[in-house]
Parts: sequence; C-alpha cells; structure tokens
Amino acid sequence: MDYSEFYNENSGKNVRAEMTDGEVISGKLYGYISEKDNEPDPESIIVKNSDGMLTELFTDEIAGIALGN
Repeated sequence: MDYSEFYNENSGKNVRAEMTDGEVISGKLYGYISEKDNEPDPESIIVKNSDGMLTELFTDEIAGIALGN
C-alpha cells in the first residue's frame, strides 16, 4: 500500500488499523512520516484517538487499514 497517498486522500478521516500483533487502533488519520524523514525507522502514519493521544504506527507493523470508526 502507498501510505503517503492513503494519507493525502484520507487525512482527518477516521481509520481502523489492525496491527500484525492483532492489536486494533482507531482514530483520526493525523500525520504521515516518510521513511527518509523517520530514519532509522520505517515510514509511519500517526493516528489521533478520541482522547487526543497520538500514536505512531510503523507501516511494516500494519496488517491492514481501512476507513471506519
């Protein structure tokens, strides 16, 4: 998946990400960090939950992501 494009098309929308360890993280799509800008880590997206907490999700740990609640 092209996470840069996904972010550009869906910024501010609710997403639901299922992680490779089975954890599910939901919230508003808040940010995107390219692999180059996140070195030495991989690219990531940032999700803001209903409490305002920001969670950085490394894209290599996301099993699937979709728009949702």
